[in-house]
Amino acid sequence: MILNFNEAPFAATRPPVRPDGTHESVSFWHETVNITPGAPLQGNIECGVLIIGGGFTGLSTAIELKRAAPQTEVVLLERGVCGHGASGRNGGFAMPLIGWDLSDAARQLGNEAARNAYRLMYKAVAHLKREIKENDIDCDLEESGYLLLATCNSRKRRLLHEDRLAQELGFDITWLEGEALREHIASERFIGGLYDPYPCIVNPAKLARGLKDLAEQLGVRVYEQTPLKRLEISNSGAMAVTADGTVQAQMGMLAVNGYGNALGFMQNQVLPVHTYIVLTEPLSPAQLEEIGWATKRTSLETARNMIHYFRLTADNRILFGGEDVELYYGGRYEDAHEPIFNALTARFREYFPSLSNVAITHRWGGQLGVTMDMFPSFGETGPGNNLFYATGYSGHGVSLSNYAGRIMAPRILGRMGIETDVHDEPFFYNRQPMRLPPDPLRYAGMRAYRQVLRVQDRIQRA
Repeated sequence: MILNFNEAPFAATRPPVRPDGTHESVSFWHETVNITPGAPLQGNIECGVLIIGGGFTGLSTAIELKRAAPQTEVVLLERGVCGHGASGRNGGFAMPLIGWDLSDAARQLGNEAARNAYRLMYKAVAHLKREIKENDIDCDLEESGYLLLATCNSRKRRLLHEDRLAQELGFDITWLEGEALREHIASERFIGGLYDPYPCIVNPAKLARGLKDLAEQLGVRVYEQTPLKRLEISNSGAMAVTADGTVQAQMGMLAVNGYGNALGFMQNQVLPVHTYIVLTEPLSPAQLEEIGWATKRTSLETARNMIHYFRLTADNRILFGGEDVELYYGGRYEDAHEPIFNALTARFREYFPSLSNVAITHRWGGQLGVTMDMFPSFGETGPGNNLFYATGYSGHGVSLSNYAGRIMAPRILGRMGIETDVHDEPFFYNRQPMRLPPDPLRYAGMRAYRQVLRVQDRIQRA
């Protein structure tokens, strides 16, 4: 099995490291942390486990491998810098969501399997909070809770059904409306919402860099500025070929999520779908008070197909993302999309007319790894089942990708003959996502599907 890296999808993006050796920030989050790109791989080395990708998935797996088996040599290769991709650009919401929602998970899996899936996701949220606190990772953690908002009666009915199912399955969800809703957010556009007290928010770039530091403290060898040219998997192990060296390993791990398209890995099963974000200038206490967001600072999302997600940053900016998504022909990556930026700004003004004069200071985007059923896919492949992977988070990856190491490390070590406890048996392990035909059919089909979702949102807006 040979995976060859293709630079073509990156043609419209800026290189992660500038010619002068400094990091190219592509989100507001990157501006809040001092990122000094690490040295690239030079020469030929050997190790027990090779990890490709320096985001949350790769870092959490590296950390758990070293905790469980300190004697195991772990090497992580990152094309740019750890946290440059989705792990440093996302909204920073750590949530228990899997699938479209709980109702959809129950429809696809059955009630008992959906309950187990969501219990795993709540474990993932708790694990992330504990990891941050126990290791003193400075990432602006706020245990804010999460409120899913209805903007019309049809969406209110959908959320009330979700509320009943959550109660039936034993989850601590509360329906809010009227004054109870206004304690969290005050806008005439929101008529009710489901409140979950357990989710949290973080500064994702700070978290990624903190995890990199933790991994290196545990003995993981991290090589940044090291694009992969080729990955060869055989019965005897995994070999990565880079511009200036090679890594020979017993086991390989792909932690690339939406970037798998550039390796040809599950490229018609995990799609590089893009989402975009705008960010305001810092708000004054009076402005926050006016929209009812001064005290509880709850993270928010709207109950649409094309969701809006919004939250406060540590310095009281509003991050506002979603509205639409984009899949580009050939699977290319695009960090900016002017029409979506403009639509996001207009929607933000609609939700909060009192903030019509607040300036938008930052705009950015990046790709998600999305499956057709919105469930992740973890597993193993290759001639000797010695290439492990975790992908397809479908926009809900902050908590699960930081828990990925707890799922993957015992399985990797077990294949190496090192017995450790297997903590979880998730339904999505070795679950193969639906396969789509290649472009142009993939592109045309996804454009049509996106249009259906957008029409549904327009119809239900009344």
